[in-house]
Amino acid sequence: MPKTSRHHALLQGVTCFLFDLDGTLIDSSPCHERAFLRTLESDQPHLAGSFIYEEHKGKSTRETFEALGVNDVSLLKLMTENKQRLYRQMVEDGEVVAFPGAEELLSSLRSGGHRLWVVTAASRHSAESALSKLGLISYFEALITGDEASKTKPAPDLYLKCLTDHSIQPRTALALEDALTGIQSAQAAGLNVLAVNNTELSHLPEFVGSLKDLHEAWLRLQHA
Repeated sequence: MPKTSRHHALLQGVTCFLFDLDGTLIDSSPCHERAFLRTLESDQPHLAGSFIYEEHKGKSTRETFEALGVNDVSLLKLMTENKQRLYRQMVEDGEVVAFPGAEELLSSLRSGGHRLWVVTAASRHSAESALSKLGLISYFEALITGDEASKTKPAPDLYLKCLTDHSIQPRTALALEDALTGIQSAQAAGLNVLAVNNTELSHLPEFVGSLKDLHEAWLRLQHA
């Protein structure tokens, strides 16, 4: 099946949309990367030179530092807090923006009676801060965050919690992601998924293009 036909087929009959946050709805990856690098340069400079943010997309801040080999509990806590503080300041300074088409897509879905959630490995504080700052938080019934699961993406725990807590049937839902770990997480939870924004994933059948492309595909489907 051609990609476009497959994407339309996945969109049909969906009543619930489960959105990843960073890199999917909001263009926050450059800020997260800078916050990680500044924290590493301050606290573990020998790790900064080899840090590749793309390899850790979808993980929580704590899991990312653990994956880099930071195991001391006190240091891990300190670095996690430092990184989150730096990122939240960037949010307050207006450095994090919504992707083009984000609010238009959310508005179209809500006006059509669809139900929306955010499912993210970010902390609740960071997620709520960004969504509130950008005026997007009111579109969502709830946020499922990295604070509420022992394992984040690529484990399915966050998506499973959303499905269970809100009585969502996987066949009625679609996940939107920008990272391979997120795609794996959603699929492990039994969900169909579409990928946006990240051209590194353009070879995958899940990739639909930009968020704006997805909104345009949605509008075409509604008028077909």
